[in-house]
Amino acid sequence: MEESNLILFFGRFHPLIVHLPIGFLMIGALMEIAERLSWLSNVRPAIIFSLLHGVASAVAASVLGYMLGTSGDYAPDMLDAHMWAGIITTVVAAAALLLKTRWVDFTKVQTQLYLGLLAVMMIAMSATGHLGGNMTHGSDYLTKYAPFIPKPVDPLARPKVTDIQQAQLFGDVVHPIIRDRCMSCHSSEKQKGKLSFSSIEEYLKGGESGDLIVAGDASASELFKRISLPAGHDDIMPPEGKEPLTEEQQLLIKFWIDGAGANFDTLLSQVEVPEEVMTTASHYLGLSGDEEQMLALDSIAPKDLEQLRLMGFEVRELAAGSYALDVTLPSGKANPSDIMRYLDTLDKVREHVIWLAMDESGLSDEYLVYFAGYPNLRSLKLSNNAITDAGIKQLSGLPVLEKLNLYGTGVTVSSMDHLRRLPALQVVYVWQTGIDEEAIHEWHSKHEKPRLVSGS
Repeated sequence: MEESNLILFFGRFHPLIVHLPIGFLMIGALMEIAERLSWLSNVRPAIIFSLLHGVASAVAASVLGYMLGTSGDYAPDMLDAHMWAGIITTVVAAAALLLKTRWVDFTKVQTQLYLGLLAVMMIAMSATGHLGGNMTHGSDYLTKYAPFIPKPVDPLARPKVTDIQQAQLFGDVVHPIIRDRCMSCHSSEKQKGKLSFSSIEEYLKGGESGDLIVAGDASASELFKRISLPAGHDDIMPPEGKEPLTEEQQLLIKFWIDGAGANFDTLLSQVEVPEEVMTTASHYLGLSGDEEQMLALDSIAPKDLEQLRLMGFEVRELAAGSYALDVTLPSGKANPSDIMRYLDTLDKVREHVIWLAMDESGLSDEYLVYFAGYPNLRSLKLSNNAITDAGIKQLSGLPVLEKLNLYGTGVTVSSMDHLRRLPALQVVYVWQTGIDEEAIHEWHSKHEKPRLVSGS
């Protein structure tokens, strides 16, 4: 076994015994005070016993603390201050012990010296504990919730957003999650694994375990791999004993890496955001108010839901008991020659469909008329289908449609003149269609809505 590993092995016992000298030395000092106030009598042997064990355990804690400090996980300045405070505590306690054991009948000067050493010992011990707590939990741990004390400013913090479309995926969503759940161990003051989240430069630098962030590939990014490990795994972050990230928080971080290429400036409005991610982000930012409308829907016959699933649809209720559905037909799942069976099955729950994804499902222009009567449809994904401007003209009667994905279809900008009549439509995704960047720019110069988004 390598010596450095052996040193760290023993060093990690420091937290286990560091509280022993605190207890022994404090009890010794308190018994000394109690005896002098006549609250106790004949406790000199007990005081010596407490001070002796306090000094011995302080020496052990100091040695193990030095070993632990070789890990490089702590800010050098804070580590040095903690180390010297611990050494001072140990030396002063040893001097007090020496006086107590060698002098039975103290002179006035000896008494003053001894009591002074006990006072210095208590002050140094308190400072040592405080500095150790700062290293472990952050410098604001003790005062974080204290009234009338200015709170530390996070250099990556952003003003509170009121519009989900203006929310920055990293600054408003991802970083706050990491700041709240990870920075107690990974900050400029404490860098477990040589990793800090204190600045964008630190994010990009990563730690000692590999690539923290691989843009576009969450599965190869240490950040996502560590937070998504099974509970109880040796490498899961936050470690066992701390609350793990929720599935929703993991989802948001994964999308930032995969869907937004781990870009630190991207707004939610600048990328195509899956509805599940958008809803999660909205809830996280406190900007969602959809549940009240969803809960007004009537119940659904269980057989209709079962038939949808038997046909291959993936069905999810947006909120428990809301009967508001997120329905997806996985790409390539439908048989194009049998598309009417899928549409007929879906039609039975048309009033309950809030989000609908039928990407690459064999749809063509003639079938789009079937979606025109979906009164609560807010998001419709039709990418990679044989759809043209003629089919888009069939879309009407969609009073609350907000998003439409036409990626990989044959539509042109002439379709937009029809779509802008839909009162709630906010954004249309037009990557790899007959709408180029010049047409998008010209459209935006004349119209505010809908906003056209391409992949370039």
